[in-house]
Order: sequence, then C-alpha cells, then structure tokens
Amino acid sequence: MSTPGNPAQLSLDLAALFPAGTVAVTLEGPAPLTVLTSDEYDFISHCAKKRIDDFTRGRACARRALCELGIQDFSLLSGAAREPLWPPAIGGSITHTTGFAAAVAARRTVVAAVGLDCEVIESVDEDLWSRICTPTEQARLRGLPEGEQSRQAALIFAAKEAFYKCQFPVSREWVGFEDVSIEPLHWPATEGSLRIIPQTPLPVGNEWVSALLVSLSIP
Repeated sequence: MSTPGNPAQLSLDLAALFPAGTVAVTLEGPAPLTVLTSDEYDFISHCAKKRIDDFTRGRACARRALCELGIQDFSLLSGAAREPLWPPAIGGSITHTTGFAAAVAARRTVVAAVGLDCEVIESVDEDLWSRICTPTEQARLRGLPEGEQSRQAALIFAAKEAFYKCQFPVSREWVGFEDVSIEPLHWPATEGSLRIIPQTPLPVGNEWVSALLVSLSIP
C-alpha cells in the first residue's frame, strides 16, 4: 500500500535477507518534509539540515513499511539513545547513508527484533579499523588484496551496527564494536550469512547471540 507523496518503495531483494513476514523499503534520493507527521517535524526541526534530511528519508521508508503492516499516521519518534520508538507490536530498523535510506519492520510475533545498516564502502578506511575491528578481524582484512579491504571492512562495520540495532530493543544496553566479532561463513564475503561471535558476556545472553546468523549483501 503506497502513501501519497512518499517516494519510498518496497524492496523484495532487501526483504529476502530477513524472515518471511518482514517488510523492507528503500529510498534513493530525497524525501519531502510532508512525509513527516507534525510531531516528527517538531522533534527534528531544531537540527541541522543534514540531520533533518537523513531523518526524513529514514522516516519515509519506515512510514511505508508501517503502512504495509496496516499502521498509518504513527509518529515514529526517537528515544534517549536515538533509537526509533516503533509501535509496541512492531520491531523495526532504519538506516541511511549518502543517497540511500532503508527500513525493515515486522510484527513481533514474526521476529523479536531486527537490525539493518548500510555504509559507503569508501568511508570505512584503514584509519577506522582499530576502532571497529577486533585484532583477529584486522589481521583477516590485511590478508586481502588492497582493493577488497575496504569492502570487507565496510561489511564488518555494517554488520556490527545492525547487530547493535537488533539487540538494543531486547537488552536496552550498549554493545561496543569490540564486544563482538564477525565471522563470515565464506571469506571474503559477497553474500550469504555470517555469525556474530561474542567477545565478552552480552546483555542479551550468549545463547541468543551464538545462534544468530546475519544475512548480507554487497553490491
């Protein structure tokens, strides 16, 4: 179900990375402020233009996803940790980067939580590795051809961000980049699945995390 004036579109390719029943929406380009509710606009209007633009694009995707789930005119505000405050019966995740935004959402009877993230490959350069990668991950990256290193580093970054977004509604606690390691089932990864390996006890319980497989796609 499309909404007038909302340029966000359903994405079957993105939805295929998640359990059946998950709605996925993407947007390439801007979104008009008219996609926001008055409460959403009041919430974000004091921010810088880039923050407003990013928020609007993400909410455009989320609004289309919620509409597909039968929820309209819901003001999707943010909590103290800037997490989207979805309707109680819905789990979802939003991401945005230069020229692209996306959201996924599903009823909590389908999934307890979902996480989604996207990154511009060139933005995750070697200077960031020590901040986002464990020593093992850094060594794995350095064993790749130079042209492949940034792609795989971006994958690690996005996977950890997606995991954080997924676990936060369950734990309500911070999980750092150093707290988990990403283990692709095939290396270097192009598509398929990867495993999240806890490096410390996590607030959601290691049993939950050790069984978690994350789907991925790299263009």
